[in-house]
Amino acid sequence: MARLTIIKQDNPLIRKTSKIVDDFSPRLHELLDNMYETLLHANGMGLAAIQVGVLYRLAIILTEEYGLIEIINPIIKTVKNQRIDSEGCLSCPGISGRVRRPHLVTLEYQDRHGQKQIKTFHGMDAVCCCHEIDHMDGILFIDKLIK
Repeated sequence: MARLTIIKQDNPLIRKTSKIVDDFSPRLHELLDNMYETLLHANGMGLAAIQVGVLYRLAIILTEEYGLIEIINPIIKTVKNQRIDSEGCLSCPGISGRVRRPHLVTLEYQDRHGQKQIKTFHGMDAVCCCHEIDHMDGILFIDKLIK
């Protein structure tokens, strides 16, 4: 595995919209493995492919409930229990702030083999899912800060 470079908020690539993943080959598995190594090294909770310069709709998240989750082509099916919490981002070092997010999210997504999955996430796991999906749409948490 290799550590990848996490791009920062001033890189215009971070604002791009990611593309649907349709190739679930070993090349994708290598990317996911490298993202995991990068996330561990950065001591983060989640990492979207766009944050390492890859325009694919995928992210990895270290959840409390399920452990490591790889979400590919996620679709948010249910959101409930909006709350305001503090967030940060590996692409926005040194910045944190309060953002309103759901604390219950049901996602439909594909795993690394292209198999459809449906899971419900709670608390900070739900927050992290929404944060990473925002990245796939070119949105940073700093765009949603509550003043």
